[in-house]
Amino acid sequence: MPRRNPCSDVHRGLSRVKHLAMMLPLIVLWGCLSSRPNANLMVSSRAENPVTLSLDLSYGAFARQPAQHSFFLSSVPLTSLMKEDVANAIVLHAQLLWQPKPGATPVDPTATNVTLRLLLISDGELGLYGGAGFAWPSGDLDEGPASLEIVGSSMTLLSSTEGFRDLLSPVLLLGRLQAPLDPIETLRFRQASSQLVTDKLGKTRWVRQDSLISPEVRAALRGHRENRSTRDQEKPREAPDQS
Repeated sequence: MPRRNPCSDVHRGLSRVKHLAMMLPLIVLWGCLSSRPNANLMVSSRAENPVTLSLDLSYGAFARQPAQHSFFLSSVPLTSLMKEDVANAIVLHAQLLWQPKPGATPVDPTATNVTLRLLLISDGELGLYGGAGFAWPSGDLDEGPASLEIVGSSMTLLSSTEGFRDLLSPVLLLGRLQAPLDPIETLRFRQASSQLVTDKLGKTRWVRQDSLISPEVRAALRGHRENRSTRDQEKPREAPDQS
């Protein structure tokens, strides 16, 4: 019976280790770019005694638009967001305006490439925050999935219902979000969020940007609701607030 060469066993073991080391970055990458929507974010007030809130958003999608990419992430599914009696929900809209190039784009502390809208609903009371920040995109922005790493931002309260308590303004939002490419689902989240804000506040505060919607997506969503307040259908429609 031939004797085994211990040196060969060592070489085979080292080869396996080397192969695993080469595959590890790909394994990590695949894990990071799951097609399931997810966002692990932190919002914190910039006050002397800051209030911090962790956001775990597990529903949403993103859409590719002319020179922009629109991400919608929510703490509740779309069906819950479309109900008129939403008691608790969080929705983040991140609009990537331009893509920085690693090693070529100098990051200034005041640089911005993403606009942000954060919708908080607590015990039926609503607060809408808005602002801008800087984010590093990764993944496939053309085919999905894709992610944004928000490394700096500043937001403030834009509007709220009478009973909403603002404990955050001015707000710092940091963290990572990822989503699959689904323009129809993205538009549905936009419309549901906009309608919810309109119904709660009695006026339009979330610009829908229908001019950026492709004809294919528009055709798939024929018959969708207009963003009018259900509080008073007889009042003339107000011009959308562009803030």
